[in-house]
Amino acid sequence: MLPPGTVVDPTAWDKYWHTQLTIGMAGFVHMFVDDGQLVDVMRANGLRTVLCVGNGISQEPKALAWAGFDVTAPDLPPLAIEVARDGEPPDEMLAGLVGGRSAGQNGRVQFVVGDLMNPHVCSGPYDVVIERKTLQLFPPESQAEAIRTVAARVANPGILYSHSHRANMNDWTPPVAAWLDAEGWPRARTLPTLSQRAGWLFSSSG
Repeated sequence: MLPPGTVVDPTAWDKYWHTQLTIGMAGFVHMFVDDGQLVDVMRANGLRTVLCVGNGISQEPKALAWAGFDVTAPDLPPLAIEVARDGEPPDEMLAGLVGGRSAGQNGRVQFVVGDLMNPHVCSGPYDVVIERKTLQLFPPESQAEAIRTVAARVANPGILYSHSHRANMNDWTPPVAAWLDAEGWPRARTLPTLSQRAGWLFSSSG
């Protein structure tokens, strides 16, 4: 049930996703996905390309493509990429993931098997880089390097969107939040117009 304690073993992650699919828990991957406001900001600033790192089996990339963006989704486990790529979600589901922000014309979506720590995999830059609960999985000694490697794929101007999750958020600072503050990245939602690289943080618990 719990994610594997590894960020380098695709076999462990394939087993995890197979279990999630078998017991009917796979749908929970979308529990906190609502990109409506992000889509609004992207359109207002002319942002077009998106990278969804560590995407797993999520249909978020297809939803963002449905909203009119060009999306690339790399991940380590081949099974997850196959499931995400071959899924055929209805428009109603895609609309729900992006707050109903249809563009009337689909963008492109590409799923890639690859290690996000390899800077040559989907090197970008991309206008928006989305990571959901991926960077927090790295061990403390390599977290900063992982965040830096992902952030290097963000265009300027551009947005690093990070979703962190913890059962109890008390006395815990998400690692990406601490890194952004140390590097002086502003928050995208506080900027009237995006003119530099900025972070967008979302936290969930439970």
